[in-house]
Amino acid sequence: MSRPLRALSLAHTLSGPSRPLARPLVVAAPPVLARNASWFKNIGFGLPETWRRNMKKGEEKEAVPEPQQGSVFDAVVEDKAEEVQAKRRPPPKDTRFKSAFRKMSHRKLNDIGRLVAGMPADEAILQLQFSEKRAARTWVKSTLAFARDHAVARGLRRDRLVVQEAWVAKGKKEARVDIKGRGRMGVKHHPRARIHFVLAEGKTWAEKREAADAKVLHKVRSAGVVREDGKLRRKVVSGWAW
Repeated sequence: MSRPLRALSLAHTLSGPSRPLARPLVVAAPPVLARNASWFKNIGFGLPETWRRNMKKGEEKEAVPEPQQGSVFDAVVEDKAEEVQAKRRPPPKDTRFKSAFRKMSHRKLNDIGRLVAGMPADEAILQLQFSEKRAARTWVKSTLAFARDHAVARGLRRDRLVVQEAWVAKGKKEARVDIKGRGRMGVKHHPRARIHFVLAEGKTWAEKREAADAKVLHKVRSAGVVREDGKLRRKVVSGWAW
């Protein structure tokens, strides 16, 4: 007699003398890839007794600091303020700047330096911008602008910056071949020079004008009331007596 398919499947799942139940599959636990912080306390389990005693003594000696009131960043801020105060330097009185050596005569460059010496920094840059000299419009103006920015970065006030000094230094002369006619040749020596600037805080033109006017006014003296009361000296006496 044939059995239905459902009965066969049910019979295989029931236990009996000839069909013991199969053992359930045991799934292995996944390997431990991370541990809690409390696991490290049991490291000394397999160590000798003397080592474990020393570890316990070290733990007992560690004292827990008392909690302090206030923010934890207060001490850091105070230390930083003290360091900044110690490192702070007084502002400089002046700043110096120089250009690179350029292919130019030191005599021609000296004329440009004499043009801007004594001027306010911004006024000197404006004069160089509209100068007839090509060097003044290009690299001399850029050098002075860099010097002004450098002085402002060091703490000097821009509205009181004055070109206190300007001088020229000579460099090495470059020797070049000068080809001439009829198989002749010569040597040309091209000069090199650079310019130095000293910027410092000084009086503006308005302050200089006021000081000059005050000096002129100080020289004026009033005639006073007794101007004509003095003796008449070197009196001219005519020869005619009538």
